[in-house]
Amino acid sequence: MIVRHIRRKDYDRKKRVSAYCRVSTDKASQEESFETQIAAYERLIRSNPEWEYAGIYSDEGKSATSARHRAGFQRMIADALEGKIDIILVKSISRFSRNIVDCQTYVEKLREQGVSVRFERENIDSLNPACSMMFSLLSAIAQDESRSISENVKWGIARRHERGEYKISNNQVLGYDADEQGKPVPNGDAWIVQMVFRLYTEGKGVREVTEMVAAAGGHSLRSSRPLSCQAVRYILKNEIYVGDRILQKRAPVNYLTKKPDLQAEYKTYFLQDDHEPLIDRDTWEKAQGILRRRELAKEAGVERIRANAHFLYGKLFCARCGAPYRRRTFKERDAKGGESYKAWCCKERSKGKAGNGCLNPILREVALLEAIARKLGMESFDEQTFMRTVEKVLVQKNGEITIELISNAA
Repeated sequence: MIVRHIRRKDYDRKKRVSAYCRVSTDKASQEESFETQIAAYERLIRSNPEWEYAGIYSDEGKSATSARHRAGFQRMIADALEGKIDIILVKSISRFSRNIVDCQTYVEKLREQGVSVRFERENIDSLNPACSMMFSLLSAIAQDESRSISENVKWGIARRHERGEYKISNNQVLGYDADEQGKPVPNGDAWIVQMVFRLYTEGKGVREVTEMVAAAGGHSLRSSRPLSCQAVRYILKNEIYVGDRILQKRAPVNYLTKKPDLQAEYKTYFLQDDHEPLIDRDTWEKAQGILRRRELAKEAGVERIRANAHFLYGKLFCARCGAPYRRRTFKERDAKGGESYKAWCCKERSKGKAGNGCLNPILREVALLEAIARKLGMESFDEQTFMRTVEKVLVQKNGEITIELISNAA
């Protein structure tokens, strides 16, 4: 019996070989290493007569704990799964991925397509069954290494925050540049921030502020485009503009998911009068009061508070049903000319579709302001003191009022 061996059509075809290179930061030292990696792998592949050069895939300034955010890596995987690559060269497992799940998932996908991933430092070929256990162990070590680095970085940041140390970089905060120590110093865009606060404290809404700043030539942080409503709100809430700094405002980022780790413990540090402000403290406090008032009103279902709205809107609420109180004009019943007066009533007082028939009492405005003044220990009602110190006024079912003060009010 004669056995004839028939060779596969691609038996003599050269292996299509590519390489993957990555560095995690944009620092000059790593940039040099990055370029060296690319050049070295290109020479290595082109010098092998059995290999066909299939390109170099790379990611610069990217972490290896998340493959999803690495465009070069994703492009390489897609090309390999489409049959464009036979062998992928990588310096080490940690360059490929520091996430054990990602690492094993992508290697398994490539293995199913017959694509070999060769890790130079560990001397492992993913198609070699004998290397499977060693690969799993080393990929777990790479992930733990990343966790350790992340913890060390967090520890260093926390120690600097304890000492009140921080740095900003240029083009990071609108209206400020960084000095040699990384502290904020006003720049030529400071007027944009000052205009935002001025217009807002004059009673303009966020959208109106946005339109007026754009008309005056104001722009966003990193482009010539106008500020968005979201950017204006961010400016109004950013304490850096009054000369303060809050360090570690949010939970630290999880080293694998790159999202805030809500389970992590962390401390927030407040630095008052830390640097030169762009606005004075009175303007800042007034803006925060307006923000709180409008946010509280929105949560309670108050219609948009207009620039000329009465100062009690968004502050006065029904203790019975939680609805906001509205200002209304009534007429004296026994007055010949129908003399009118201002009073406040629960929004839900009317029956039917317009309300739930709430029976909380109607309060005359003059009597209401006198009652608030007595509660606050004023000889006579003062609007500025009221706005600065009062969070909410609740009207009880017997017509009495209770007052909730702003927690950080002087």
